[in-house]
Amino acid sequence: MEPIIGSVTTYVGTEISGLNGCQVRIRAILRGAARPDVNVDAADHYVDDDVTLARLGGITADDRVDVQAWIEKLARFSFVSVDARAVDLARFAALKTPITGA
Repeated sequence: MEPIIGSVTTYVGTEISGLNGCQVRIRAILRGAARPDVNVDAADHYVDDDVTLARLGGITADDRVDVQAWIEKLARFSFVSVDARAVDLARFAALKTPITGA
């Protein structure tokens, strides 16, 4: 599996104002976070390494992705991160719509 954590992709969604078209770096996966019944206390909810992510089955449309935007003017990634829907990232846009319908 190609590395996911630390990779760069483009935000193609509209949920996060001003981020559409921006390059973002993937910091972690929040498994099932797009679902209303997500268990944020689950041991496998926050995944920040590719080995664990692969063991858990990879990315789904029900996941959110902790990302940092590229700041062109400063030539670096932001210190601030946001939790984008996986389907709002170009790399995962082919995933089907999550069960939540979001």
